[in-house]
Amino acid sequence: MTKKAAVINDLSSFGRCSLTAAIAVLSVMGHSPCPLPTAVLSAQSEFPVFCGEDLSEMIPRFQGAWLANHERFDGIATGYFAHSAQLGDALAFIRAFRSSTCTVLVDPVMGDNGKLYPAYDRDACGKMKRLAQAADVLTPNLTELCLLTDVPFAEIAACPEAEKLSRIERAARAAAAERAVIVTGIPLNGDIGNLTVSGGRARLTRSERIGESFSGTGDIFSSVVLGCLLRGDTVFEATETAADFVGMAIADTIKEPHDPLYGVNFEKFLNYLR
Repeated sequence: MTKKAAVINDLSSFGRCSLTAAIAVLSVMGHSPCPLPTAVLSAQSEFPVFCGEDLSEMIPRFQGAWLANHERFDGIATGYFAHSAQLGDALAFIRAFRSSTCTVLVDPVMGDNGKLYPAYDRDACGKMKRLAQAADVLTPNLTELCLLTDVPFAEIAACPEAEKLSRIERAARAAAAERAVIVTGIPLNGDIGNLTVSGGRARLTRSERIGESFSGTGDIFSSVVLGCLLRGDTVFEATETAADFVGMAIADTIKEPHDPLYGVNFEKFLNYLR
């Protein structure tokens, strides 16, 4: 049976990210993505020039219409929020639609490389912490894990690799409670690691770091994870599949002239996910 997933994220025309990535990934994996756009943008927000329309009011409106139609979801995923008020609406949406058979994935998009994104402040981080508590699966990068657990980013980033991984695992376990946490994009002596913590177990997957930071890889990663979970894979299997898929897309992208703002060539590898 086709699984339905509500995806709360922005729609960016350029950048191969957010809803553009999620719709393609979940669809090819045999699921039915049900997009709930938080904003419509001409390009993802790191482009030097972009325009857009704030759709904050649409979250409660979609929620009301879907409840009236007696819709139910097998999965819910959240990504980037342009305004902190949207975080409260997303939490209300999850509470309205979650069930024992619905997997909630929260990608706590707040910052990277130790810095908050411009749209975020400490108040927004507090709201994201509350949203994260409603998740079954969290996919933070290292910066976001530190923000969620009040661990100083600079201290962990400066540690030797073994100590860094140990401290990240402790922080991930603190964030996990009854949920799974996948810490993505960990820099490891020329490699990139993803640390998955779930059910008292921890597993590190690592691969060679190639290229630079690309738009949309986090959205692609989290979408693959949700797609895998909806088809019955374990969270550890889902992490490996997502890391392999993103790695293939990056490896192909760097073979040709490229601008990282436009994302990675993931489309040609979608059959890998079937």
